[in-house]
Amino acid sequence: SSMNLPNFALDRRSLLAGLGAASVAGRAAVPPRGGDRFVRRDGPRFTRKGRPYRYAGANAWYLAWLGSDTKYGDRARLARELDRLEAIGVGNVRLLAGAEESPVRNSIKPGFEVQDGTLNTALLGGLDLAMAELGKRGMTAVLYLTNFWEWSGGMMSRLYWETGKYKNMNDPADPWPAFPDAASAFYANEAAVKRFFGYVRMLVTRTNSVTGLSYRDDPTLMAW
Repeated sequence: SSMNLPNFALDRRSLLAGLGAASVAGRAAVPPRGGDRFVRRDGPRFTRKGRPYRYAGANAWYLAWLGSDTKYGDRARLARELDRLEAIGVGNVRLLAGAEESPVRNSIKPGFEVQDGTLNTALLGGLDLAMAELGKRGMTAVLYLTNFWEWSGGMMSRLYWETGKYKNMNDPADPWPAFPDAASAFYANEAAVKRFFGYVRMLVTRTNSVTGLSYRDDPTLMAW
């Protein structure tokens, strides 16, 4: 992606976050009205509102972090980046909706969930706001809920939560493909899979704190 990634240091952006909150608050979320705004499949094609749905998409995985009411949030930037994407014809955005905190090297902090099951409510609120902002622009979202790689915590972190063991990506003591081989054990770990499904269930049934819509009932969501 050509977009600059945010620096999530906790001691930055306090001022910008406050300014961004004022900017976003001035643009109230409007639930969809009229027509079928869900993206649907018609044979090999997508449709929306009864017409063919064609789109250009971009990866902006960090939008929930920007949307959060925290020191690392930047709501003005969130609105600005979505406006830019909309202006150049990008109508679909892929964003991260699940990240696990762990000792895995280079994994993101903060994440949506930690080992004891505590959820980051501020980050979930940031995701709510990002979804609301996408919806106001008539854009759609693809939410991905975990990651095979290390940077978002992902499956290796979920394995660590259950087994107490993990590997690091690019560890000289365990060269490629030791990391992906080890992470693939996630699929055979029933406890890890069950807990992940619990997170998915939480999000699918979550009510967006900005729009009042359940995620599963939000036409902004194109796909999981």
